[in-house]
Amino acid sequence: MSAARLHGGWLLAVGMLLLAFVPLAVNAYYVIVTSYALVFAIACLGLNLLLGHAGLLSLGHAAYFGLGAYTGGFLFTFGDVTSFEIYLASGIACAVLVATVVGFLCVRTTSIFFTILTLAFTQMLQALFVGGAAFRPFGEVGKGFFLIGHGGLYLPRFTLAGMDFEPERFSMVFYYVILAAFAGCIVLMWRILHSPFGKALRATRDNETRARFIGIPVRQHRWIAFVISAAVMALAGGLFGQLVRQVTPQQVGWFFNAELVAATVLGGTRAFSGPIVGASVMVAITEVAVRFPLSRHLVLGTLLIGVMILCPGGLAEISVRVWARVRGRATAGAAADFVGGGERPWTRP
Repeated sequence: MSAARLHGGWLLAVGMLLLAFVPLAVNAYYVIVTSYALVFAIACLGLNLLLGHAGLLSLGHAAYFGLGAYTGGFLFTFGDVTSFEIYLASGIACAVLVATVVGFLCVRTTSIFFTILTLAFTQMLQALFVGGAAFRPFGEVGKGFFLIGHGGLYLPRFTLAGMDFEPERFSMVFYYVILAAFAGCIVLMWRILHSPFGKALRATRDNETRARFIGIPVRQHRWIAFVISAAVMALAGGLFGQLVRQVTPQQVGWFFNAELVAATVLGGTRAFSGPIVGASVMVAITEVAVRFPLSRHLVLGTLLIGVMILCPGGLAEISVRVWARVRGRATAGAAADFVGGGERPWTRP
């Protein structure tokens, strides 16, 4: 096992251990805040597979985040499904199905054209919920739910593994469900990015023409990355829907997608831990802004400008630099591989 993977495994183990003790160390409110951070970290990890490693900016991946909750919400509202496992699996399956079709069309373009095309698709999907078209197949009952919820749906506390939990107990149990999903996503993304597929994907990002010349099927790799990214986003969306007990058209819109992009860029798109750091900082800023409602975007904008000017690699790059100064370059190199996903974001060609 390489030094990078050994250090990375230790960092992951220590991080998971600390997170596992959160419900025992803080009150219920901060358990929920931590749950928000973990869910957004999952979403940003999924988004960064395209943004950071394929070099494709999608403004439409919030659509799959929303589908992850809407699909199961429809099954509960019109089909009386109460199992969390069915709710989550149906959302991921629907998102994968839609992403397979949409991704096939989008990866035929690149750069700004890809971005605009993904934005167009998510705007179309959001219009189905805002205008009520998604509710029309359910007749008058669907129309009634649309008018009551303005395109949104209420979600109950689903059963977990067939068991019903009291509200106080449910929050703690669901926190560990989110934590397990978060750990699974980290392992999945690490394996993908260090596989031949991940290396080929980065090759298409760095030089598409050269990648084609050496025989890499660029469109196929980007298509697969698009679908995997959408599946992870749907997982995050399903968890978020159950966490807040509702799903709204705003969760499908491009503005929410832009917030996820901002969080990912803030943490660092070339760093493996960047999306996690960025999502955590974003939730922390939101939490502080509760006391100062007008300051959230001001603080976020100032922070983004400062990071982009002083450290374009993101906040994760800063942590690697600090670690390098404290421990020395030779020792920090292996840890930097984990934090930076095998790439040195501060190295310039």
